[in-house]
Amino acid sequence: MRRLGGSADLLEWERHPDVIRKTALRPDIVIHSASTQQIIMVELTVPYESRMEEAHTFKEGKYLDLIKELKKDGYEAKVMPVEIGARGFVGSSAYGLLSKLSIGGNKRTKALRLLAETAENSSRWIWIRRNEKLLHND
Repeated sequence: MRRLGGSADLLEWERHPDVIRKTALRPDIVIHSASTQQIIMVELTVPYESRMEEAHTFKEGKYLDLIKELKKDGYEAKVMPVEIGARGFVGSSAYGLLSKLSIGGNKRTKALRLLAETAENSSRWIWIRRNEKLLHND
């Protein structure tokens, strides 16, 4: 993938390519190349460590139909689910994604550490505030 574009399912980020936006699915991150018609959809999930494999399989299955459609339209498409355990365990899928993006060595080590710390800190934040109305639809 030479000239890469990127988008995320966040308001302040660039919008996903039209071929993705025309569907009801919203991958967390889309890395794409218009010139080579390649698309990588990244789906992040933060399950309990005991459910990481199940979460990976679920996220892969969620995008099967979209991948088939994209391939029919001439795209090379792939979904890469990434699991970071709620207590900070980084699944091998994160390592695989960083490798696919040619991020290695110290940068990869630092990124994996940051992913682990962010997941653990976020889980702690949710736990501390578990009884606050902000987290409930009551």
